[in-house]
Amino acid sequence: MFPARVLTGGAASVRVALVTFELIREVPDVALAPAFDGEPLVQSFRVVKPRGRVWITTAEAFTVPAFGRPWVDARLVEAEAALGARAFRRALRDGLRLHAETAALPLAA
Repeated sequence: MFPARVLTGGAASVRVALVTFELIREVPDVALAPAFDGEPLVQSFRVVKPRGRVWITTAEAFTVPAFGRPWVDARLVEAEAALGARAFRRALRDGLRLHAETAALPLAA
């Protein structure tokens, strides 16, 4: 799923996901809802370079298997390729919203 490098040492080996962007997870704060399209509960990350922010609703994040920095990093790589460098930097500055793939969302009964 994510690019990885296998590190070996002694009898054990470990797969470590390769990352492109330096991400700092932000503490959830419902007072910041206006910055997140009115969503009170989000998972947000500060992107160090290029500077900006990326976020996803907590409800959507729960539907993503293995949600975390590697998943967010992979979505940022995809977004940069799709938008182009200039538009991508602008989107990060404005707060880029990520979405879980719709196929991963549960259907209502």
